[in-house]
Amino acid sequence: MGKGISIFLGMNYSLKENKNYIMKAKKEGFSSVFTSLHIPEADYENAINEFREIAELSKSLDMNIIADISPRAFEYLHSDMNNLGAIKELGVYGIRVDFGFSAQEIASFTKNPYGLMIEINASTVTKKFLEELHSYNPEYSRLQACHNYYPRLNTGISVDTMLKKNIMLKNRGMKVSAFIPSLVNKRGPIYEGLPTLERHRFLKPEISAKHLYALGLDDVIFGDSIPSTEEIEAVGRVNEKALQLSIELLNPSELENKIIFEHIHENRPDSAEDVVRSTSSRLVLKGNNSIIPHDNIARTKGCVTIDNCKYLRYCGELQVCKRDLEPDNRVNVVGKVVDEELFLIDFIEDESRFEFITTSINEVF
Repeated sequence: MGKGISIFLGMNYSLKENKNYIMKAKKEGFSSVFTSLHIPEADYENAINEFREIAELSKSLDMNIIADISPRAFEYLHSDMNNLGAIKELGVYGIRVDFGFSAQEIASFTKNPYGLMIEINASTVTKKFLEELHSYNPEYSRLQACHNYYPRLNTGISVDTMLKKNIMLKNRGMKVSAFIPSLVNKRGPIYEGLPTLERHRFLKPEISAKHLYALGLDDVIFGDSIPSTEEIEAVGRVNEKALQLSIELLNPSELENKIIFEHIHENRPDSAEDVVRSTSSRLVLKGNNSIIPHDNIARTKGCVTIDNCKYLRYCGELQVCKRDLEPDNRVNVVGKVVDEELFLIDFIEDESRFEFITTSINEVF
């Protein structure tokens, strides 16, 4: 799993600004750069010249570059589709082939002698296309997929569509990535953000990133160029391997705080209907059932609870409520997932890993 940024050369940002962005992103844990060589609004001659400098910097930082291309892009590189050498000479890790390429051409690209990765459009892929691609015997070890970003409002895809496409692609052994938008610096000329999922268009980018990882995406990429420093840092802190839930605390004891924060939780393989159950929270107690009853209040969706000593052998079990539940004097309410992240609970499945972070104490309880 990884995180990436997007650089759009020949447009609004200077070469210096783009270089500074790449260095900042690397510092925050980002490992790849996506760019496009077929943006209608771009100054192509200038873009190619700047690309070489961007590629050199990225290579020095061990960041892989994927370039989105179209058949027309080969004209600007003074090359043709039968020779990917000109693309490789730019210093790219791979190319994303979108409009204008046949399944046969894409299969041929995967057999290139330069080691280039070939990335297909995950959003538009169909069963028919994958079957046709397979008939040309592609080199699957060089194939991966990336969803579209959608500049126009109301045009992003749905979660159901994404999951349907992802299943088809992962069944072929492909890694899949997708885009999240910035809420601060949106790319022109539309300036409405560059998300893959429409529901992410006005969502904080770190929440969008958490959602995509929970959906099984391998890589998350900032679609908009040069987000704010706060956004880059927030996404950089997102755990790629465990769903990170932001919670507001009520009154947890020191021992309860240890249960909440000192390890990664994992939902049981036999998921409960009403709650997410941590498989390991009781192990923290090591036979100590000294958690006293407190805050045995009504539980709403998102409440984080810990069973107290009245629940006997269940003492210490941490749960997250999937729906509203009645008060129980054996169950302490110790916190609650923040409202804007409540929907993430629905994506915790069998054996999903999750953890908690917090910056405040909730006064709403």
